[in-house]
Amino acid sequence: MVRLIHRYNTVSSLKSNLEKEIEETEQSINEYSNILGEKIRINEEFSKDDPEFLELKLKLENNLTDKKKTDAKIDDTKNNNKKNTEKKNIEKPKKSSKKASESWYNLDQIMVYNGMGLKGELELYFKAIDELKSKLETLHRTLSALNNIIEKGLKEDMACIAFQGSNGPLQISFLKTSDIRKNFSFKSIYAGMAISQENIIKIGI
Repeated sequence: MVRLIHRYNTVSSLKSNLEKEIEETEQSINEYSNILGEKIRINEEFSKDDPEFLELKLKLENNLTDKKKTDAKIDDTKNNNKKNTEKKNIEKPKKSSKKASESWYNLDQIMVYNGMGLKGELELYFKAIDELKSKLETLHRTLSALNNIIEKGLKEDMACIAFQGSNGPLQISFLKTSDIRKNFSFKSIYAGMAISQENIIKIGI
């Protein structure tokens, strides 16, 4: 079952989950980029005169350049003061261009590549990398916003639930936490001399 709502015992747990998701997304981008590079190197000799293949190769080189710029931008953000961090939080995510291509057939909710072999495969890897980059930017902004709120006084030991849809910001609702209390308890224990059965009978008479 796909879970859109997650419960966190502490805000620190939410923060750790965001940091883990950022790390996993970066790893996925690197893996896809390595696969792309390897496939292009293997097929470069056979397709060196193919204009479509050369266009894909140029796209890969641009992706690698964008990655270096993104890494540098992240480092700069970590060194900026709070004012710059707040300004960055206001920025909207960049939307990847979704131009209609003659190489793809639009079959309602399914797009089919017009051809067989490497080119369609590479296009899908490029699309996946673009999607992951957009997700990574959103995660960095979300983590930056959370750190900003914590710096302003949010207690990190508060429990919360969080909702993250396909679009829109992370939505958080804080939860009340209370210790489990016993329904009743003895405040003192009575101690005294035991009354014999014979005396109990006499009292009854």
